[in-house]
Amino acid sequence: MSKSHIVFNHHLELFAERYIEGIAPLPKDENSSTAYQQKKLQSILFEQFLLFDKIAVKVDRNSSALFALIKEIGLNKVEELIDHGIIIPVLWTPMIFTLKGMQLLDGSFDENSVIGQIPIMSGSYTGDDADPEKNVDRLLVRFSISKDRKNIFKRKVLKHYVLPDNSIAHNSAKIVLDAFENNRLAALGLKAEKAPQHLNLEERWKLFALGNELLETTVLAERGFKGYDNYHHLQLTQQSVRQIESAYHVSENTSTILKVENIANLQQLAFENRIPLDRAFDLRYKKDIKAYRKWINTISENTDAKAITKEYIDEIAGKSKFFESTGGKFVSTVGMFGIGTGIGAAIGNLPGALVGGVIGKAADLSLALFDTYVLDGLLKGWNPRMFVDAIKYEIEDPPELEQVT
Repeated sequence: MSKSHIVFNHHLELFAERYIEGIAPLPKDENSSTAYQQKKLQSILFEQFLLFDKIAVKVDRNSSALFALIKEIGLNKVEELIDHGIIIPVLWTPMIFTLKGMQLLDGSFDENSVIGQIPIMSGSYTGDDADPEKNVDRLLVRFSISKDRKNIFKRKVLKHYVLPDNSIAHNSAKIVLDAFENNRLAALGLKAEKAPQHLNLEERWKLFALGNELLETTVLAERGFKGYDNYHHLQLTQQSVRQIESAYHVSENTSTILKVENIANLQQLAFENRIPLDRAFDLRYKKDIKAYRKWINTISENTDAKAITKEYIDEIAGKSKFFESTGGKFVSTVGMFGIGTGIGAAIGNLPGALVGGVIGKAADLSLALFDTYVLDGLLKGWNPRMFVDAIKYEIEDPPELEQVT
């Protein structure tokens, strides 16, 4: 059985905490309106449904993330996706927390009251808060559906719940504190100039955020999930770094490939509604999309956006290895079409003699260069250009039919 590529999604939970539950601060570095953030969430979901086999959704004790997802795509679709193993609910029970200090009468906190106490602590949800059935009950009570409908949903969904190992929280807190005490967090603005219990509130929040990042990536490593973000703390551990980071590169690399082909990235296409979110549920099953998903996930574990252009052209050129070729076809094609925008940075890998033959001709490599390889029959079987063509087809206007008189 081939390996499944599973991306971890905490964006649904964060959106719910901000705009449904109202318990998390709104973003300060971008448009914080509900409409904008909802479109951003939809664009992330669209991209993840296309680029990964499965999505592991971080679910809090109130099931806010699944509630947000149902609001986006509907109860029936969420039930279907979980039942088919495409969405995996991860009930988040391990916890890392920090103290804000003693609350004063005006609602503020006395920050000095935390001095002398351990900066971060670990724990876990237990009892009803760690019970998947209770979690689903809290979700479904928000909808006006019959008892029988609730039972059907529960029967299909509960067996797919995943619970992390709660001991991970203790280990993550311990690792972060040890890293601080050994001055390994200096690059993150946390120099070990005082004992951990003497850190101020701002410094404690940095440790808290770092601890939760480490907790999250430890769960990802344990479960074989991929993270969608560029984690800051990965210098603390080398275990499973490539596996964890690769989802971030899958998105970044796909954006680079689409840029080479003069197409906006997937998130932008969804954000602008050029491809609606619900199209992802049909597109993800198409043969060319599935093949691309396997290729880009595999290659992204060892390739970032700086090298993906070469890998992409090598792949569509087959065994001829386009960037290693010194044949006359390359020179004659470039002589006709010039050197193009998306490929300019990649020609540094060409042999010196070949570069000398084209350097005076070009500032840009036309897409027609790719077409010559296709038309000349150099491609055998599937190649990633077919994914690009599928996306192009989605965003192009349908041809107008001639009227018969």
